[in-house]
Amino acid sequence: MKLLYCAHCGDIVRLFPEKRFCRCGKSWGHYLDDGATTVQTWPGLSLGIANPDFVQAQQAFGDDVTRFSPLLTMRCWINPASEPDVKFVVGAPTEGTDEPGDTGGGLDEAGQQTADA
Repeated sequence: MKLLYCAHCGDIVRLFPEKRFCRCGKSWGHYLDDGATTVQTWPGLSLGIANPDFVQAQQAFGDDVTRFSPLLTMRCWINPASEPDVKFVVGAPTEGTDEPGDTGGGLDEAGQQTADA
């Protein structure tokens, strides 16, 4: 599962095939048709959650909602700009930010190369 973190407002949004926006509207993202690759605005972070861990934590929570268990923990990470299944497009800049490294800049909202790339 991938989440979008907005560098402007700090909102975190779960991504779906439909384009979704953060609370302030300056960041957006969505899954492409392959169901694995996301396109999202930079600057922002792409957060990953290990799907099996999430399922396990949901089940452990449902088993006893009043008790902590190590099974409630999940692995999560920030996807690097080099991650092949995360494509960044330039969004609204924040002070002191640059574009990410060579991550497929020149992409449109569908993740396709634009003519100027």
